[in-house]
Amino acid sequence: MMKKWLGTMSVRIFLITVIGILLTATTVRMLGQRDFKENESRMRDQFAFDRIESMVRILEATVPEKRVEIQDVFKRMGSHVTIGANKPSQVPALPAELAHLNTLLVPEVADMIDLVPLSNCAPRRMTLPPPSAMGFSPPPRPHGQCLAIYTHLEDQTPIVITLHYGGHRPPPPHERNPLAILLAFLGLLLIIWTVASVATRPLRKLADAALQLAHNIEHPPLPENKGSTEVRHAAKAFNEMQRSILKHIQERGFILGAIAHDLQTPLTRLRLRLEKVKDPELKQGLIKDLTATQEMVREGLDFARLCGENIHKNKVDLTALATAVCDDFEDAGQAIQKTLPEQAITVMGSAHLLTRCLTNLLNNTIAYAKTPALSIQVKGKQVICTVSDNGPGIPESALTSVLEPFRRLEDSRSRQTGGTGLGLAIARMIVEKHGGKMTLNNKTAPETGLVVQIVLPLN
Repeated sequence: MMKKWLGTMSVRIFLITVIGILLTATTVRMLGQRDFKENESRMRDQFAFDRIESMVRILEATVPEKRVEIQDVFKRMGSHVTIGANKPSQVPALPAELAHLNTLLVPEVADMIDLVPLSNCAPRRMTLPPPSAMGFSPPPRPHGQCLAIYTHLEDQTPIVITLHYGGHRPPPPHERNPLAILLAFLGLLLIIWTVASVATRPLRKLADAALQLAHNIEHPPLPENKGSTEVRHAAKAFNEMQRSILKHIQERGFILGAIAHDLQTPLTRLRLRLEKVKDPELKQGLIKDLTATQEMVREGLDFARLCGENIHKNKVDLTALATAVCDDFEDAGQAIQKTLPEQAITVMGSAHLLTRCLTNLLNNTIAYAKTPALSIQVKGKQVICTVSDNGPGIPESALTSVLEPFRRLEDSRSRQTGGTGLGLAIARMIVEKHGGKMTLNNKTAPETGLVVQIVLPLN
């Protein structure tokens, strides 16, 4: 079931589009996060640079006696300044994430940078509402890292500035609404499925037309002025193929019909000349062979006409038609076991050709068995005609080949072994001309015999 579902073109386009969008969105998100982190780091470094430079300039512009007061101001702003502290002789190597900040500060505004415990930094000011207003105690706010920047003033007074660095908070939960994300994803899936269905609709129409063409070569052509350029081009190519096949069939039927028609004249002259033969036994044998030849030519002519001509369909009462065919056989001394419905069953077709079809099938059963049977039943929007017998049946390997023209179970064409081999082929072609299907099957053991089933669409 899953393999069949994945085999459809629309599902494949849908899955490929969804996977492509997800991969693209993931890649864009990863690149965006990387760029965001890089930009955030650079902005944070620049902010630290500007802040340290401003503090140094303010201390340089303040007289030494007032610098203690400035220290208290800086502390309330979240920075701690120690005047007169010398830098250590050596400090541990900085992490890679502080390399850009170190390059930016040293030696422009600082002598050295070091990481110190967070307890050395002044506490940050809280921007959240008080706990009483929130109804609960807020979680501790992350502080990131604490930096110690060793530098000196213009008068060579050493100072140490400790301040917070980093501590970026994720966006609030309301900025990532799960319902909005779900609705956007479902809308995207709906759009993709619509695009996939629209993209594969012409292909489905072309497949349906090809299937109709297989059952009826005279099926109306596809419209050539609808759809995109590619769809119109495919419709024109398909219609041209249909016209070429139909022309080929008609030419083949015309040639076969012309040959069969032209043979009628010399065969008629032979029949007249055979009347002058003196030997009765020789005369009877020659007439019999000539009659078989004329029958073969006549059936070949009928087959050729069926290949090339368009049938004119009218409403046909299939029940009355089957009853008339069975009555004709009974008048000729051959009983038919018939199971026919009481009500009329109407189909669109040719009464003459449908009569020919049933007659051919019943003649075939009589040639191999003595108990032919005919039944008709309605199933849904179809009517099923079944012709069966109790003969030897047909080998399973030959059930399909016997429906082809001039194909029989024997190589002989004599009347004693079954005739020309066109009876079943003509019946099959008549059924297909009516939009139906004919199949052959053997009865299941222990019964023997052949079952021919014809399925026709109801009117």
